[in-house]
Amino acid sequence: MRVLRLLTLFLTALVPLFINFGASTTAQEVPTRVPPTLVPPPPSPTPYPPIARSALARIRERGKLIVGMPFNRKPFSGINALGVVEGFEADIARAIAEDWGIPLELRHVTRHTADAMLRSGAIDLLMGQQIIRRDAPEHLDFSHPIFVGLQVALAMADSPLQSITELSGQSVGVIIGSHGEEAFLEWSAANGLQADVQRYAMLDDALAALGARQIAALVDDRWALDQRVRLGGIQGVKLLQGAFRSEPYGIVMLRYDDSLRTLVNRTLQRLVATDRLTPIYDLWFPEGLMPRSDRVFPPVWLDLDADPRLLQDFPVDIVRPERSVVEKLRAGEPLRVAGLGIPPEPNGQVSLLERFNSALVFEMARRWSVQVALVQGSYTNPEDVLASGAADLAVGLTPRWSPIDRVDFAAIYAQRGYRMFARVQSNLQGFSDLRTGSRVIGTFADEPEAFEIARNLAVSVGINPQTVRNARFRDEREAVMAVFENNVRVFFGDALRVVPIAQANANRVALTPRLYNPRPLAFGVPRNDVPFRMLVEATLQEMARDGTYERLWREHWNIGDPLPQIIYLGSGELFGIRIKG
Repeated sequence: MRVLRLLTLFLTALVPLFINFGASTTAQEVPTRVPPTLVPPPPSPTPYPPIARSALARIRERGKLIVGMPFNRKPFSGINALGVVEGFEADIARAIAEDWGIPLELRHVTRHTADAMLRSGAIDLLMGQQIIRRDAPEHLDFSHPIFVGLQVALAMADSPLQSITELSGQSVGVIIGSHGEEAFLEWSAANGLQADVQRYAMLDDALAALGARQIAALVDDRWALDQRVRLGGIQGVKLLQGAFRSEPYGIVMLRYDDSLRTLVNRTLQRLVATDRLTPIYDLWFPEGLMPRSDRVFPPVWLDLDADPRLLQDFPVDIVRPERSVVEKLRAGEPLRVAGLGIPPEPNGQVSLLERFNSALVFEMARRWSVQVALVQGSYTNPEDVLASGAADLAVGLTPRWSPIDRVDFAAIYAQRGYRMFARVQSNLQGFSDLRTGSRVIGTFADEPEAFEIARNLAVSVGINPQTVRNARFRDEREAVMAVFENNVRVFFGDALRVVPIAQANANRVALTPRLYNPRPLAFGVPRNDVPFRMLVEATLQEMARDGTYERLWREHWNIGDPLPQIIYLGSGELFGIRIKG
């Protein structure tokens, strides 16, 4: 799985501003116990005005996908000299329709017509730099993020200004009603910066004012500026360091259209898994313009190839919970959580997974001002408990496609996988270093799959599988001593077990850097409970923004680095529930 990454996208080095690491405290709350009930009635189709059926119904009937987008948003969507709509998002729309096996029609929309066209069914999806916002109208929903844009400042190359933090007291140009104006005003207010804001009707007017030195800097979208500067041959300008705002883009559909959103997200994951998204990036944002590490790739869930459904196989009836978890929390009901309560390890230690999951859940509950009720015995089947209706939230789930019609996944917060340790100061970094010397790999006796995975990894770097041998251990101390005394070259196993052992025996063994066979961990929420899904995602994002997520990661997980979180636009409150620390 490609890990989502948010790095700056400037011609010069920029400093991302969307994460501010700070401190927060985790509430110590006493859980209550709720027995699970695993025999729920099957969900029945429930029309929800204004959506009675999925947009997939009309897509099938007409045999065509209609996507609305502005035709003046190059390089995302624009008309070329031949009258053809082209661009990064136009090509993604074409790839989606091709994957579905139907024709595509692109229709021009404006910010004044887009919403009405989507609600009326004139278009099925809305694209073209559509910012994912928590405060979006209540009838809208979004796909996985497909890009992250930035609002930045352009100045003359000979300007003494180097950073956006130096704009206090300067004359700054913005485009009337643009995202750049909104971002600059919000950022200035948050940072106590006073500037002389000059408003222009068109970007070309503002660029002319910058060239005439009537303003010290111009604020606008990074890629809109790139189009004018790079393709327009404008010389003698530079981008200041820093960003006023990052803006994740997604594909928009009507809220509660669970089948359409599921199909769109599955298709985006298929584009990633089959490497069809990379050429689109290469064409519109080549590596010389945007480093590959700055690209956004939707996370690929497990079992993607095992989902053979075609367009006509997805249900068109709208099914949603009778009552959102958000409504329950606002009414003062406890948050019923499945997946906690994992028994201690054989050595008596609480598992890393239990510690980290608990820390995240209780921090979220603290922010929401709700009590937590643990569903007893649910750590073995949290997904089933959630699907049965006996829990509101499940933790430690691996997002996969086989149960997608039972639960929804939200907020990927970690990865499980396998780790390896070797003798301290051996300088062994991975399986490539096993090409010489002993090839005895130690594993736990109760992890029979570990050696097979390790041998396959050795074969992948050119090692003869017949030369790779296995030594199995039941005792942790014996495993550590076997590696330290060179009786075993490396030890390989579940990272949740291997990492604590290596950390506790740092004078004898050392972890190698890579996490093997990573698989994501996410929260599970009731199927098509959109408000609660949004609440969970937004809360984890706020925890990342203020540093709480990283602190909890270091204290309770500490396997690799915290996963970068894309921060959606919006306030620190959602559906009347506080999400800020």
